Amino acid sequence: MDLNNNILKGGLNSKLIRVFVLQVLAISVATILGVYAAAIVVERVLVQEALNGEAEHFWENFRNDQDFPLPNTNNLRGYMARRSDFSGVPDWLADQPPGFHRVHEGPDAEPVVHVSDEGGNRLYLVFDEVQVSALAFYFGIAPLTGVLLLIYLLTWLGYLMSRRAVSTVVQLAERVRDYDFQTGELARLPLDDLGDTTDAEVLTLINAFNQFISRMESFIQRERNFTRNASHELRTPLAVVKANLELLERFDDPAKRERILERLMRTVRDMESLVETLLILARETESKLSWSSVVLNDLLAELLDQVRRAVPREQVTTSIRATGLVEVDAPERVLAIVFTNLLRNALTYTESGTVEVLIDRGGVSVKDTGCGMSEADLERMFEPFYRGHDRSNEGYGLGLAIVRRLCNRFGWHLHADSELGAGTEIRVEFSRVKFQPFAEKK
Repeated sequence: MDLNNNILKGGLNSKLIRVFVLQVLAISVATILGVYAAAIVVERVLVQEALNGEAEHFWENFRNDQDFPLPNTNNLRGYMARRSDFSGVPDWLADQPPGFHRVHEGPDAEPVVHVSDEGGNRLYLVFDEVQVSALAFYFGIAPLTGVLLLIYLLTWLGYLMSRRAVSTVVQLAERVRDYDFQTGELARLPLDDLGDTTDAEVLTLINAFNQFISRMESFIQRERNFTRNASHELRTPLAVVKANLELLERFDDPAKRERILERLMRTVRDMESLVETLLILARETESKLSWSSVVLNDLLAELLDQVRRAVPREQVTTSIRATGLVEVDAPERVLAIVFTNLLRNALTYTESGTVEVLIDRGGVSVKDTGCGMSEADLERMFEPFYRGHDRSNEGYGLGLAIVRRLCNRFGWHLHADSELGAGTEIRVEFSRVKFQPFAEKK
């Protein structure tokens, strides 16, 4: 067990022990002081009141009967000095003035004395506390001991229960410390053998850490998606730049070179916007994406022209057919990424035939007459790095995975239909569009 674990356990346990020890000491001191205060009250209040009552009772009877006997019990003795005759009063008691006093009678005796005068006579009442002290022990010290033992027992049980709860936290801390974030596969924290996980605070801590794992996993997944998406998406504009640079070397006509330079500048701007979009998509939210009303007819015409330059297919005929003007409120660069991938995928896997784009009220369909896919390939076509049966073309199998991820994120519906040897049709549908049908030709 390493130093951090020792510190963790020692810190929690030592704090817990310290709290309970201080609690026991505080309660014990308070209980002892309470009993001591009760003893003082018994001695100084109750005993004095009892002696006052005995003196008043004696004087009342003495007035009626001068021979009324003095008190003489196991705990109380009475002496009287009649008319300044102290012969019947012990020497250690004779010089005590009226009031309450504790008098030294012998080596082991210091009784409480009550002295009162009436009619020239002086009454001495001597209260022996030996029996009272014994009673105080049985009725004070013994209950006090029982109370303290009960307090100690309850405190010990409380400590065991608290230590049991703390031990779960310590075990959880060990799991967090030993959790391996380097594997890349972040599973939920294993908690089956933690013991008691029914405590609300422990469950809250466990849920919080599992939520942290989920967020961490999503962050890692976004980083991975960004890396592969960036490398995949930048291939098309880089291919356009490469082709136009070759044209620049070929042409000397200033007008043609100017058009090529304009195309290059537009492509570079698209690359900048693409990188910015990918960076934003790599974050947790898409709040910083620029939303606008995009005319799909114009966007698809421009994208088809770019993809045809990047993926030249002389034996493939491309066309756009629209039933009306369609506007969608969405980030333009995200739409460009989606349809660029669909168009590039259609041209890549079509050696000869047609690639047709259909724009209607519900969305956009991209249909080709390429090699098509089997049912098994169709089920896995949106998985990252899956390329199906035809692997003769270059690529990494990421285009359709990017399309599905973006459609899911923005709530667009994605459908695919394919037949082996006949072609593939992929359709993107939008929940809210502005559709303006074209006027019918007469």
